[in-house]
Amino acid sequence: MKRRFFLLSLLTLIFAMLACTLPWQPVGETPPPEEAEDITPPEPDPTGTVEIIPTAAPTDVPPVEPTEEPFACGLEMVAALAFSVEFCYPGQYASGFTQVRLPENPRTEDFPFWGFHPEMIEITLAGYPVENAYHDPVVRIYPVAELAAIDALYQDQLSELQALLTNQVPAPNRIPFVPVFNAAQVMQAQVTYLQWRNGSGVRFITMYSQAAAPISNDSAFYAFIGLTDDGSYLISATMPVTHPLFYPDVYTEPAEGWAAFENNYPTYVSAMEANLLTQPQDTFFPHLAPLDAMMESFLIPSDAIP
Repeated sequence: MKRRFFLLSLLTLIFAMLACTLPWQPVGETPPPEEAEDITPPEPDPTGTVEIIPTAAPTDVPPVEPTEEPFACGLEMVAALAFSVEFCYPGQYASGFTQVRLPENPRTEDFPFWGFHPEMIEITLAGYPVENAYHDPVVRIYPVAELAAIDALYQDQLSELQALLTNQVPAPNRIPFVPVFNAAQVMQAQVTYLQWRNGSGVRFITMYSQAAAPISNDSAFYAFIGLTDDGSYLISATMPVTHPLFYPDVYTEPAEGWAAFENNYPTYVSAMEANLLTQPQDTFFPHLAPLDAMMESFLIPSDAIP
């Protein structure tokens, strides 16, 4: 009995020792985790600039075309419409106006050349404060193609005018003018180039004469001539003006007598042009600024003379 117990105890001890030396792995044990990837964060931007991620572009919106501002007459200017021609006239120098569409006066051998004209528009100011022996306060509008077709004289005038408006000579020896007068252009003073609503032109103070006559308050006038931007129409104006430097009329005899005055006439005219150049615009009557504003306000549509 003791012997059997001893054998069993010995076997148990042997099996226990063998179990401690055999390799084994517990069932269901979790494998060790994989080594994590070393991710280094980006260095901060020392400038502090923030990257902007572009987004989708917005839908294109068509640009809005600017609308033309309506033309407004200036202070003391009166809005007017002569047929389809728009303009403003100085209310302080005119009480109104008349308009007429003159029929063509074709060239004939029996009529003087200065009377030829195509169908045209005449606008005459009413109540104008200055009377002139030779010129009324009139604005004339001519169709260029028909004017040029009448006579080579007008073709030359138009070519000369176009060149003058292009080059804008400050002191031209002569300024072409329509209508053509049966006299010579004596002087060109206060020459100024003007832009109007659909054209350009030149204004000046002048006088026409057939003799060596004094520049006078009954013959001098504000002259304007211009062309529309498309070359379709010519516009001209004759607005009588007076000035303290002018003689009262062409018949007043100069202090040095007629003979000496006539002999010295070119020098007299040159001196008058130089003196007028320094005269303020408001020393003329009417003042030149309102007359300029009137001419700058004209808008001549393409169908003004159908």
